Amino acid sequence: MLANRRSALLRLGTGALALAGAVAGLSGAGTAMAQGAFPSKSVRLVVPYPAGGATDVLARAIADGLGKIWRRPVVVENRPGASGMIGAEAVARAEPDGYTALLTITTLVQAPSLYTKAPFDPVKDFAPVSELGTTNLVFAINSSAVPATSLKEFIALVRAKPRHYSFGSYGTGSSGHLYGEIFNESANLDMIHVSYKGEAPELNDLLGGQVPAAVISVMGAKPHAASGRLRALAVTGASRSPQLPDVPTFKESGVSGMDSLGWFGLLLPAATPRPIVEKFSADVNKVLADPAVRSRMNDMGVILTGSTPDAFAQTVQTDYARWGKVIRTHNIRLD
Repeated sequence: MLANRRSALLRLGTGALALAGAVAGLSGAGTAMAQGAFPSKSVRLVVPYPAGGATDVLARAIADGLGKIWRRPVVVENRPGASGMIGAEAVARAEPDGYTALLTITTLVQAPSLYTKAPFDPVKDFAPVSELGTTNLVFAINSSAVPATSLKEFIALVRAKPRHYSFGSYGTGSSGHLYGEIFNESANLDMIHVSYKGEAPELNDLLGGQVPAAVISVMGAKPHAASGRLRALAVTGASRSPQLPDVPTFKESGVSGMDSLGWFGLLLPAATPRPIVEKFSADVNKVLADPAVRSRMNDMGVILTGSTPDAFAQTVQTDYARWGKVIRTHNIRLD
């Protein structure tokens, strides 16, 4: 009788294993089918900034392009606030199924270091999809207020009068502010930082002479440099801006630490299945290759690049460490 019981249990165990295997197989097939069918519904593309800026324009171009490739709606949702962290947090906490994505800028890896308690970790809480593009920033002066025709001449003026000169940025903790602090440190200067709520009021004061110098966007500087009201002295990055080819880089002018570029990037929640991340990346890179999209963004000072998920993940990790160090060194806080 004991032998019969053991035989029955063995048969039951074998049957259970077979059933479990069948269920696992069905589950795997279902997952594969779900991933293969992605997307099967509309996709939400969160932009953590207001409508109208370069980030929003790029997001809408990508949403339109992906919508045509996928034959599914890709809806742009603007969720501004807290230096881009409100929208970013929403995506970090979203279901990791590929249907909620984040299109953002370098602020993603800067903002968390500006607060005592950040709502997300830019490295651990996201699955990078692709770098989308890069952009230079410009250090410009009011031509009438500052008698300098080059960065070297400007440096000499500032060194001669410590704390006499100030520089504007489009916000405390912004890339403009951080680059300005790096410039101060690298060139042994003592300029005072003046923070503005956005580039528009910063540019107005720069043109009016209320602030003698500022870090601004390429497209903010270009028309006024052409008219002579502003003088663009240097651009960030390892190479010159295509929109301002006559303006040297900081490195060309003898200032180190200003070689990095601001980037635009696409990310998904961290646990998103790799096949979805790779499909998203491949398809968005197709959109970035569209000549019409490239031309439109170039007119806004954005050079479209594209990348692989792994390459962009490395950029996110490297820049998070780099900007965190700058922010801690200069004790810049937003809370």
